[in-house]
Amino acid sequence: AAAAAVAAGGSGEVETAEEAEDGGDEASVARLGSALALGVAAVALSRRLCLVPGYDLPVATALTVAAATAFPAALAPLTAAAEKLGTLALYLFFATAGWVGGDFSTILGGAPLLLAFLLLLYLVHL
Repeated sequence: AAAAAVAAGGSGEVETAEEAEDGGDEASVARLGSALALGVAAVALSRRLCLVPGYDLPVATALTVAAATAFPAALAPLTAAAEKLGTLALYLFFATAGWVGGDFSTILGGAPLLLAFLLLLYLVHL
């Protein structure tokens, strides 16, 4: 197969079945699904392990960092997919943060601190 690829003007490298399935895409559907599944599993596990209500997300973060530190080679292929999912989640947060149902009197009257915080977030992440 490699000789045929070279004869056809290719590089001579034969792609693996996984590369052919992914289409060479760093953030394939399979990798996006795997990254999402690992994130959901980390949150589910943290909710079971966390003894103090409200601290499940920091525990999930600690579990995720521990897994990435312990198994960097196994999780490296998911890096691009996880980054795309994180960017999407950040955009969704920015699109919905501070939304109080369109009541401008609430926004202007009781939420200038929230608006300042959101402005700071937008400026830092853009």
